[in-house]
Amino acid sequence: MIKKQRLGKMQSMNKTIVGLLTLIFCLTGNPGAYSQEPTLSMPVTLAPVQSQEPTLNMPVALAPVLFETPSDSDRLADISAEIASLKSQLEKKADKPAASKGWSAPKVGGRFFMDYVTATNQDWDGLPLGNNAAAQNWFGFREARLTLTGTGYDFLDYKFELGFEKNASYNASYKDIFLGVQHVPFLEYVRIGHQYVEDAGSEICNGTTNYTFMEAPAPAGQQFMSRRLGVTSRHLFAEDRVRMFFGVYNASNVSDSHFRKADSQGILFNTRLTMAPVFCQDGRRLFLVGAYYNFVDSTASRSPAFNRPGGWDVYPSKDLGSFYSDRYQKAGFEAVCQAGRFCVQTDMFLQHYADVNNGTTGIGNQTNYGGFIMARLFLTQNDYRKYNLKSACWDGVDISRPFKFEDGSGVNWPSGCGAWELAGMYGVYDSFVFSTTVPAAVNANMMNQQVGAALNWYWNPNVKWAVNYIHDMSKARNRGIPDYPSGDYIGMSCRVAF
Repeated sequence: MIKKQRLGKMQSMNKTIVGLLTLIFCLTGNPGAYSQEPTLSMPVTLAPVQSQEPTLNMPVALAPVLFETPSDSDRLADISAEIASLKSQLEKKADKPAASKGWSAPKVGGRFFMDYVTATNQDWDGLPLGNNAAAQNWFGFREARLTLTGTGYDFLDYKFELGFEKNASYNASYKDIFLGVQHVPFLEYVRIGHQYVEDAGSEICNGTTNYTFMEAPAPAGQQFMSRRLGVTSRHLFAEDRVRMFFGVYNASNVSDSHFRKADSQGILFNTRLTMAPVFCQDGRRLFLVGAYYNFVDSTASRSPAFNRPGGWDVYPSKDLGSFYSDRYQKAGFEAVCQAGRFCVQTDMFLQHYADVNNGTTGIGNQTNYGGFIMARLFLTQNDYRKYNLKSACWDGVDISRPFKFEDGSGVNWPSGCGAWELAGMYGVYDSFVFSTTVPAAVNANMMNQQVGAALNWYWNPNVKWAVNYIHDMSKARNRGIPDYPSGDYIGMSCRVAF
């Protein structure tokens, strides 16, 4: 009886232990089964913890097939190679100085002018001193030049120009060869070398590329001195509206110059001051006044009394004689007024020669005067000439509708009319006729006057077609008898700059 009771208690205890172990096993085997935290209430950021990435259960060999194809691998390799190449190039450039620290690549330029000139209705029989040769018609290259320009080290610039000119029988000769230096203390900009003598006003300083007429306004342009070897300096004030220029040159003869003196001079000094109180930034409006002064101290300077009727070098020289002067001076005044398409400008000067012919004939001091006035009008709308304050001369023409040919239905048709310019000019030069073969008493004054008209057609800033008409009138004395020879000249030109 007692044993049965003990056996029943043991069975009851075993059940209890088994039940407890079962409960413990269930709790430890599946902890989430009795968790009091609902899984849906977990933050969204914890959701990936319970997700399983399929790649974890995939064979390692299959993963590259799904996520990296061979073409992608090649592209990544190419990009890596390009990055490495660019990095290498940047490192090489970093080892070298910047381009602005050295010389720039030379810029090639130049120009060629093809001219035709004819003389009509000449009356040169009354010219004194027996120089009666008639002017001749001429067709050929007026100018052909090749130019190299460039800069260097942030403060240098240079120019090298060769010319193949008619007056030099088309043989190469140097024109501009100079080195410019900027930011020079007290001098600002200095130019050293063979360069143009800035001894006149805005139109003369243009150079032949930007002349309104085919030549410098004559007869006022007959005594200008072209290019010489020297040193010049330029200063700019008041937002570049005031410009001061001066230069010192070797005044020996330049044999290949278009505007030359037959001289053996020594030193030439020139200075020029221009002021532009009215200047529109695009150049449409301009009012400018200026003055210039030249001084030449020489030994046995030989100058022509009068030369080149019509002002064009393409004609044989009508030299009316020449004279010597140890020293001479020139002073001039210039003014420019431009309002859009219309512009008028003038240049007037005096020349004083000391002891003409060195006292051998008793002529003594002589003073000449000259000048011109010019007006021009663009017939096409919105076209005008641009003025450069730094160089104090004209910089070309701004053309609103350049002339060109465009394709239209398989046929090239003209497009744009270019710029059309009409100009008129009057010039005067009062000199004296001199001869060593006759007494001084018969040497008298001679006045040359010219009127001219020009029609210019600009295809673009670099191509110009021109037609000029010049009427030349001279008043001279031959052994006390007045003569009035005259002549008419027509010129046509195609001028290309590049």
